[in-house]
Amino acid sequence: MEEKTIIYIAGNPNAYPVEYYNEKTHAFEGVVPDLLEEFSQQSSFDMIYYQLDEKDDREHLFQNNQVDIISANSKETGSWSGANAITVLHIVQNQENVSYYLSFTDTAPEKLKEELQSYLTEVSQETLNGLFLETALSHPQGADYQQFAAGLSVGILTLAIVLLLVIHRYRKKLKAAQQDIETDETTGLGNIEYLRRYYKQFVSDKNRVLYQLLYFYVDVNRLRKVAGSKETDAFLYFCAVVLQEYTRDTDILASISNYGFVLLKQEYDMKKTEDFLHTILERIHNYSKQYEKSFDVKVSVGIFSLRKQDRDLDEMMFHALQAAQLAAKEEVEYMHFSEKMRQKYFQERQLQERVEEAFSNHAFQLYIQFYVNAENGKIVGGEALSRWNHPQKGVLSPSDFVPLMEQEKMISKLDYYCLEEVCIFLEELENQNVENFFVSCNFSRETFVAVDFAQRVKDIMEKYHFPRELLILEITESTETKDAAQMQQNIVALKEYGVSIVLDDFGEGFTSFYDLQKYNVDGVKLDKGLIDRILTTKGKTILKLMIQVGHELQMTILAEGVETEQQADVLRSMGCDVIQGYFYHFPLPKQEAKRKILEQFID
Repeated sequence: MEEKTIIYIAGNPNAYPVEYYNEKTHAFEGVVPDLLEEFSQQSSFDMIYYQLDEKDDREHLFQNNQVDIISANSKETGSWSGANAITVLHIVQNQENVSYYLSFTDTAPEKLKEELQSYLTEVSQETLNGLFLETALSHPQGADYQQFAAGLSVGILTLAIVLLLVIHRYRKKLKAAQQDIETDETTGLGNIEYLRRYYKQFVSDKNRVLYQLLYFYVDVNRLRKVAGSKETDAFLYFCAVVLQEYTRDTDILASISNYGFVLLKQEYDMKKTEDFLHTILERIHNYSKQYEKSFDVKVSVGIFSLRKQDRDLDEMMFHALQAAQLAAKEEVEYMHFSEKMRQKYFQERQLQERVEEAFSNHAFQLYIQFYVNAENGKIVGGEALSRWNHPQKGVLSPSDFVPLMEQEKMISKLDYYCLEEVCIFLEELENQNVENFFVSCNFSRETFVAVDFAQRVKDIMEKYHFPRELLILEITESTETKDAAQMQQNIVALKEYGVSIVLDDFGEGFTSFYDLQKYNVDGVKLDKGLIDRILTTKGKTILKLMIQVGHELQMTILAEGVETEQQADVLRSMGCDVIQGYFYHFPLPKQEAKRKILEQFID
C-alpha cells in the first residue's frame, strides 16, 4: 500500500484519563492516544507523539511549528486556542462539562483535519466509555479516576461497561493477531492471506478489468545456494522496499511464499505497465553493483491481465508465475500470460486428472541411463528415471509431469513409487547373477527431509533381496538450513543400513564445500553446468580442484551431462571416476536396459 505520512503530536501529559504521560512506559496513554492509534491503522497517516522533555512543552512546539497537532486541550487554554481545531470528546469533570480538542499547526497536511473529523464522528459513545474504563482499570490514578467515574453517563450499567471493555480489548488483540498472521517476517510486507483479504475488498466486477496481476519471480533456492540465507533475505527486503515506493493506494503488494512478490496493479494501459516494470527492474538488477555483492541477482515478471470472468486469485497467480518462470528461462525481463500458455495449463489440468489412475495402472515406467567407468567406458551402473506412458499422449518425459506433481504435493508419492521399481529391478539383476551394478535413485528435498524418510526407505527395501550398497540415493545440495539436522539424521540412518548417499548437482553454488563438511556422503555428482564450461580455462581449473578435494575426502566423483568426446577426455585426465551423458548412452526402458546389462555382465 502507499507509504504513510508521518504526523507529529504534542501530547497533554496531565489530562488523565483523556491523555497523560506514563513515566513507567515513557509513552502517552489514555483515550485520545488510543483513538489516534486506531485512526492511524485505518488511514494513510502514521501518528507519532513528540517525546516529552520533563514538562508540558506544547506551547513552545506550537509556536515553532515543530508538530502537526496539539492534543487534548480546551480552547480556553494555550496560544493555540484560536487555531483550527476539532472536538475529540466531551466529559464531566468536577461537575462541569469539559470539551477536549485537537488543534492543527500550519505544518499539518490539508486532508488530515478532514479525515480525522470524519473518523471521530463515527466513534460511538459506547466505544468511548469502553476506552475510558480500560484506561482507568489498567492505570487508575486515585482522585483523577474518581472524578472521571463520576462523570460517566448515569444510564450505563456496570455490566454493560465491562462487556464493552472486554469487546474492545478482544478487538485490539484480534487485530494485532491478524497483523501477525498476515505479515511476512523477512520483508515486513503482507503475505498471501493479506493479499486474499485486500483482493476481496479492492477488486470488484466494476473495476476487475482495470487490474493487472504482476508476479515478481525470484529464484530463491538458487540465490540461497549462491549467496547464503542472510544475503538472500537482505535482497528480498531490498526488493520489498523498492516495490513499496512504486505502489499506489489503489494497488495491493504482497510477499508470496519463496518465489517473490505479487503486485495487483490498477493500470489498464499496458505501455505504462511495461515502462513501470523497466524502471523497477533496472533498480533491482543494479543491487549487486550498488552494494558491491559478489553475486548477480535477477527478477523476472509475469503479467496476467484480469478479465471479467477471472475470479480465482490462486489460478491467476499460478498463471502469472508460469509467465514469470518462462521469462526467467528465456532471459527476458517480463512476459505476458498468453493464450498459448493457457492451453498448456489446460493440458496440465487434463494430466492432473489422470495422475491417480496412472499410479494404479503402473503407467509410470522405469528408465535407466547408464554410468560408465571413466577409464574404459564400460557400464558400471545407472540412474533411475521416470517416464509416464499416457494412454492418449504417449510417453511423457519428467519435464512434462514433475512440475505438476510438485504443484499437487504428489512428488513424494512418485519418489517412493520409483524407489520400489528400482528395488524390483535390482532384485531381478541379483537373480540373474549380475554383480556390482548399482542404481542411483533421485529424491526431492521435500521427500528426503521428512521425519519418516529413512524408515520408509527401509520398509520398501526389506521386501526385496539385493546387496544394499548397490542402491544409491541422490540428494540435492539446495537443502535450506532449517532442514539440515533432519537431513543429517536421515543420512546417518540410511548409511548404517548399508545404502550409499551422493550429493547431486554438486558445484552449482558456493555452498557445495560447506555441504561436504555438513553431510557424511559417499560421493558427489558434478553439475552439468560445470561440464558445459569444462573447455574454458576457468571452468577446467574449478572442476579440477573439486575432483581433487572429493578424492582427498575419499569420495567417488560422478559427472553428468557429458555430450562430447572432448569433455570425456578432460574428465578422464582429471581422474573423474564415473561419467554419464548422451555421448555414451541415452535413457533406456527397463527391459532394454536389462538386456544390455546382461550382455556385459554375463558371459
